[in-house]
Amino acid sequence: MKTISLISHKGGTGKSTLAIHLAVEAHKQNLDTLIVDLDHRSSTVAEWAAIRSEKRPLAVTAQVSDIKALQQQAKGEGFDILILDCPPYFTENTELITKLSDFTILITTPRFPDICTLPRGLERVHQPYSVVLNSCTPDSGCETSFKTAQVREMLEENGIDVSPVHVSRLEAFTEALNSGQGVAEYQRNGKAAGQINTLLEWLIKG
Repeated sequence: MKTISLISHKGGTGKSTLAIHLAVEAHKQNLDTLIVDLDHRSSTVAEWAAIRSEKRPLAVTAQVSDIKALQQQAKGEGFDILILDCPPYFTENTELITKLSDFTILITTPRFPDICTLPRGLERVHQPYSVVLNSCTPDSGCETSFKTAQVREMLEENGIDVSPVHVSRLEAFTEALNSGQGVAEYQRNGKAAGQINTLLEWLIKG
C-alpha cells in the first residue's frame, strides 16, 4: 500500500480538490483507495463524500494522531492507496505527516504571493516530495504556458523539486465536485480528467 499526502503552505491552493480527483481516478483504475480528510478547517473531502451517491472511493475523517493506526487498518483491509488530505500551512504536524508518507505533493498556484512564501518552512517537509503547480493558465494545445514554465524554472533554480505534471485552471474540476463526482466520472475523456490521470500515473511510478 502506498501513502500519498497532499499538503500546502497556505489555504486556497486547491489541495483538497486535487486529493478528491486523484482518489476517484485511482478508483477508476481499479485501485482500492481510501481518502482521509485531515483538514478540519474546510472539510472539503467530508462534505463532498456526504453528497456523493457512490460508496467508493471510501472517504473518512480523522486526526493526525490516527494516521499510523489508519495505515495499519487500510493495509490489513487490502487498500492499494491511502490519500491524506492534510491541513494547510506548515506546522509540527507537517513533519509527522510527511515522515509517515511514501510520497508528498506540495500544492501551490503559480501566483506571485504563493510562490514567494513557498520556501518558508520547507525544512519541515520530509523527502521524497515534489511541488505540483495547480490552477495554471490553460495550455495552448499540448504546450506549457509561458507563465507556468517561468514559475517552474524559478522554483527549480532555487533547488525546489517540481513535478513534471501541472494542473490547469479548468471549470470541470469544480463542476465535478458540485455533483459529488471526480473529473474521471464527470468528464472521462476531458482535459481535466487527462491531467489527473497523468498526475496519478507519475505519483504511482514515483
